[in-house]
Parts: sequence; C-alpha cells; structure tokens
Amino acid sequence: MKSVNQTSPVSLLIAVFALLTLLMLATRTHHFTSLNHLPSASIAIFFLAGMYLRNIKAFWFFYTLSITIDLASSYSRGQFGDCITSSYPMLVLSYGAMFTVGYYSKPNWQKNSWQINIIKVALALFIASSIAFFISNGSYYTLSGKFPELSWAEYGTRVDKYYFKSISNPVFYVISAVVIDFTVSHFFTDKAINTSTAASESANNSGKL
Repeated sequence: MKSVNQTSPVSLLIAVFALLTLLMLATRTHHFTSLNHLPSASIAIFFLAGMYLRNIKAFWFFYTLSITIDLASSYSRGQFGDCITSSYPMLVLSYGAMFTVGYYSKPNWQKNSWQINIIKVALALFIASSIAFFISNGSYYTLSGKFPELSWAEYGTRVDKYYFKSISNPVFYVISAVVIDFTVSHFFTDKAINTSTAASESANNSGKL
C-alpha cells in the first residue's frame, strides 16, 4: 500500500486529499458521545482514502487527525472519559479495515462495466463497515470498563439497535464519490483519449499526404 496510484494526476490526488481533510474537519468536530458506532464521515473518509489516495501515509495522516480532533473536542467539553477509554486504540483496527478494503475496491470504469464496479464497491463497503462496526462496538463493550455485567443477550440487542445505522452512515459519502469518479472518468477521461486519438490519426493522415 505504499505506492500511489500512478494513473491519477498529482493535482487530482491533492484535491481528493484536501476534500477528505475538510470533510473530517467539518463533520468530526461535533464529536461523538459514545463509541457504539463510528462517526459516519470518518468511516467513509478512510474507505475513500484507501480507494483513491492508495498510500499508507494518507491513512496515518487521517488517523492522527482524527485523534487530534477527538482530544481537542473532549478537552473543550471536559469529558475525556466519555469516549477516550481503554478501548479507544482499537479504532485503528476499524479504520485500518476500511482503508484496506477500500484500497482493493477502486472502480475500473475502462476495464469493467459500471454494474460490476457498483456491485464490487457496494459489497466491499458492506464488508468493511461490518468489520469496523464489530471491532469498534465490541471493543467498547468489552474493554471500556463501562459494561461489566453486560450479557451476550443484552449485547445482541445493542448490536441490533446500532448495526444498521452504523453500516448505512457512510453510504451517502461513498455513493457521491463513486458518481463523481464515474462522471470524470466517463466524460472527461474518455473525451481526452478520443481527442488524443483523433489528433494522432489526423497527424498520420497529414504525413501520408
């Protein structure tokens, strides 16, 4: 995961990086009152960072940024104990799952049909979000020390309450990104290729004359 996708222009990677950074700053600063589920934008950000930035340095940047925002928000509210518990370090595994699955799920509009790409991304997002949820949710209930008497039956009711909401939270962000990706690839990249091909053919024909 150390290599950046060489088919993407550097300017485009910078734009994606800046957009994801602004998205995290805009949506995570409200903070979260518990670790029952991950913040929706953060899940999507790590998934999209893996998909489009494709560089492990991007993962550590967003992870560090998320910690900084959480600590600053907790300090301003004076409530470190609400979310910064002994289970907090497990978030790196949740985010790592999102980033890794996203890395291997990037759509290839030139090679595969849009239906195949959509199905691939949808399945990948479902799997990654589910893994992230159970790591974050399970670690919070088992490691935070706030639920010493929680039974499996009680935990099941809590999973039922939060699971669907958690895995559906990042859908809007990922769909928006995929639609933009498809539009850029279909209308701009293909147009650039066709223009380049036409220019090359015109040059060849002129040479023959």
